[in-house]
Amino acid sequence: MEIFDINWKGIVQETLMITSFVIIMMLLIEFVNVLTRGKLSQKLSKNIYVQVITGTLLGLIPGCMGTFTAVSLYTHRMLSFGALVATMIATSGDEAYFMLAWIPKTALLIFAIVAMLAVVTGIIVDKVFKNKSFVAKHDFSFDIHEKNCNDKNNCLFAFRNISFLPARMVLVAIVGGVLALTLTGWIGHSHSNKLMFSLPEKETGKMVQIADITESTQTEHTHIHAEECEHENHNDQVHEAEHNHEHSIDWIKITIIISSLFALIIILFTSEHFVKQHLINHVIKTHLLKIFLWIAGTLIAISLILHNFDVGVWVYNNMFFILILALLLGIIPQSGPHLVFVVMFIQGIIPFSILLASSIVQDGHGSLPLLAESKKSFAIMKIINILVGLLVGTLGLFLNF
Repeated sequence: MEIFDINWKGIVQETLMITSFVIIMMLLIEFVNVLTRGKLSQKLSKNIYVQVITGTLLGLIPGCMGTFTAVSLYTHRMLSFGALVATMIATSGDEAYFMLAWIPKTALLIFAIVAMLAVVTGIIVDKVFKNKSFVAKHDFSFDIHEKNCNDKNNCLFAFRNISFLPARMVLVAIVGGVLALTLTGWIGHSHSNKLMFSLPEKETGKMVQIADITESTQTEHTHIHAEECEHENHNDQVHEAEHNHEHSIDWIKITIIISSLFALIIILFTSEHFVKQHLINHVIKTHLLKIFLWIAGTLIAISLILHNFDVGVWVYNNMFFILILALLLGIIPQSGPHLVFVVMFIQGIIPFSILLASSIVQDGHGSLPLLAESKKSFAIMKIINILVGLLVGTLGLFLNF
């Protein structure tokens, strides 16, 4: 096996870029979540339509916080089972961050489709199960932090909160490092999109290079075959297109810079409790290493497989099996496995329908507390989501999209 023939530098750059984007977005969402905590439960209505829409919106929040909130509301009988199903269909777990960074247009399209599917499915489920819950009722209350600003330690956001707290300085160093790497061009779309994988061309079996990881590649899945050009100036056109692409607006880099600046403001002026308990203990300690290893491991594995085995021919001829595999992996209540299908879609190996089906079924580790509270709810929810994913994926393969 050729392990030195892959683009290790590109993998490192891509891993750092995606990890940076994910962690910074998690910091921002953690702040918004704490800032608004408790308000949702006060406004929830007994109307199942409102509950299903609420569950869908919670599921659309990238990461685990939305699903954690939905599970907590469900286990305390504040969301219906249909709303819970809608949440899990709508969510893409931590992979939502990856798709937003890698394939933003495709990600938004997926979010729109799963949102519609979530609402329709959630309403049907509530009609069938008649608002039935499979968990025991609990007394419910959110742990609302830092609501009172009379005391410095209790105020979530205030200029007087700034300090040289070690945990705060660690976060400043992390985000500052991301900013430095981005501003110097070491990470970012223009330089971290060189993960070139070899795949056999579908029709002839000839080895060709997949285009750079760009939005045009992601949406059109177009392979460039110079030897089959119909026009003699095709190579010049390709070169010109790549040149123009290199000088186009780098939205990923701009997004990282802007979000990093907002993250620095939050880190500097939020309370010590929020910095220690929410940012350090939850985001950094729980997610940082896992995200980095999943991204790096996935990119390395995909690179090695595609460089050393003719998996393309097998994949092209076994798409339904890949769909079933995506649905089965979606059962795992853990973020990470779905990332494989994101990368395969970006490389043009699988069609949009399989990525969509995978997004419908998988819910990251947001369903872990549900598994702990009610295994029956978890099992029934997964069965419903698999059926929806199978229906959508099969229809997509049949219609060739």
